[in-house]
This record gives sequence, structure tokens and C-alpha cells, in this order.
Amino acid sequence: MKVDRRQAMGKIVGLASMAVGTSAVSPAIFAADACPGDATIGLGSGGSANLGSSLLDYANLDPMKVAKLAYQSYFKGGCMYGVFNAIVTELAAQGHEDACHFAAIPTNLAVYGGTGVRGWGTLCGCLNAAAMAINVLGGVDQQAVIDAVYRYYEKTSMPRGDQEFLDGIGAPTPDLIFGTGRSMTQEEIGQSVANSVLCHTSVSHWSSASGFGSGHWAKYERCAQVTAEIAYISAKYLNASLAGTLEAEGHAASNDQCDSCHAPTQREPDTYIGPDVKSHMECQTCHSSHEQLSALPKHADASECQVCHN
Repeated sequence: MKVDRRQAMGKIVGLASMAVGTSAVSPAIFAADACPGDATIGLGSGGSANLGSSLLDYANLDPMKVAKLAYQSYFKGGCMYGVFNAIVTELAAQGHEDACHFAAIPTNLAVYGGTGVRGWGTLCGCLNAAAMAINVLGGVDQQAVIDAVYRYYEKTSMPRGDQEFLDGIGAPTPDLIFGTGRSMTQEEIGQSVANSVLCHTSVSHWSSASGFGSGHWAKYERCAQVTAEIAYISAKYLNASLAGTLEAEGHAASNDQCDSCHAPTQREPDTYIGPDVKSHMECQTCHSSHEQLSALPKHADASECQVCHN
């Protein structure tokens, strides 16, 4: 099935018009008259084997367009929605053979991932979204792209904050969006390194660096910019993978020492030495080396955490 750019864009414009005045895009995001023929998503529901045989072809994206849409979408549905909606919408707008299949994907399904899944502070919604989108793409090395995006998030000082990028996405947002009546500077928003893929760790490190609490309006601007940045880097790595030129760090080199004892194994109990770890996450963010364990400060009982960290 072929569809030209005008048809695909007509579909997207129609979808956007349904979202006016709402906090997130209308849930009725399915192919319309602009996409004739089979209007289903085309991914199936038969598990991984089925998915692997029905991937949607990736087409080169403009990373800045993806970033700008992700930034705008954050204020409609949060970080996971922002990244997922931007990637899927821009792929639908490319006018290639799978454009209508991308247009049929209901991007509202990603709203749940904001604030680390409905406030649970687990996996950052930006990363959750990137992996969900990459998971359905053909023509790219999915594992390598996911590894690269996640490692970027772990080790990079964000949000990037350079003026060219800020101008490109239209940031910072005027304070009217927050209703505070207070102006905002990029210096106030600041930067921090997450050293983790978890929402609560990322936001806590930013809060410590900036001096703002996680409930402050400045946090939402920070997360909107991080959403744009992860959408941008996801598109950049996808483009590189499609071209066969992706070169990015996929895991922390410091994990190699830990993996020598804690890598996943098939050991039986009588040969079991220490706990296996099933994770690519950077170990040292949460775990000190064995030599340092005795030097760790003793915190209060876990039930008292929110006395200081609410």
C-alpha cells in the first residue's frame, strides 16, 4: 500500500484537531479516509514471533522535528507520551509504505508512563517510550539503539540547554503554561546526571543540583526538555542504525567487574556463589563496591524516608 506525504499529513492534522482543548490526544486515533485499504496497525497480537514478522519499516526522521513535537507533547500527556507521540507521529508523516500503519497507532496508550509509571518513580517514561517505539521498527538494530539511548540517559548531563536546541524546540515555555506569573531562566533549570534509568533517581539528582523540589513548576520544564532531548537522541541513533553507522556506548564499562561474579547464570544451588544480576543498569549508582560497604552511612528506617524526601 502506497501513501503520499499529503495523505499522511492529512491524517495527522485530523488527529491533532481532535486534541484541541484536551490534556492529551484523543483516544480515537485510528486510520481515516486519508489511509485507504487496510487501516489496522499491522503488528498483530501473537507474541514476539508474530511481532518479528510484522515490523513497521523505519524511515529517516529529522531529530529536531521529533524533539520539538516531543517537547510540546509533554505538556499534553507527560514524558512517555511526549517521546512516543513524537516518534510515531513523525513516522506517520513520512509518506512511506507504512505511514498509515503508524498513523493507526493510538499514542494515548503511552500516557501511563509519566512520572515513572503513574508516580511510582520507576523507569523514566522517556526511555519507556523510546523502547516501545523502537520495538516495532524494522530495518534497525533494536537492541543496539535501545542500549545506546539508555546509556545516553544514564551518563549525560541533561537537559542540554544550548541556545540552538532551546530555540529549535521552543523552550523554555512561557510561564503562562504554569500559571505562576514568574519568569524562568535556563540557568535556574540547570543540569544534572541521572546515573540511572529510574525516574526517581534522575529527578532527585536534578532536585539536588538545582535546589528546586520535585513538585516545583521548574521541574516540569526540566522534564519537558529532557523529553525533547531523549526524543532527539532516539531519532539520531535510529537514523544511524538504519545507515549502519551507529557507534554508541551500550553499557557502563565499570559494570564489567561486577559481571565477573554477578552475571546471569544457570547455576544450581550447590554451585551458587552469589546473587545473579539481570540488568544492564549502571551498578555503582545504587551499589558500592564490597570494599566500601562498611563505610556506608546508616540511614533511618525505610519508613522514615518521606520525612525528608517527600
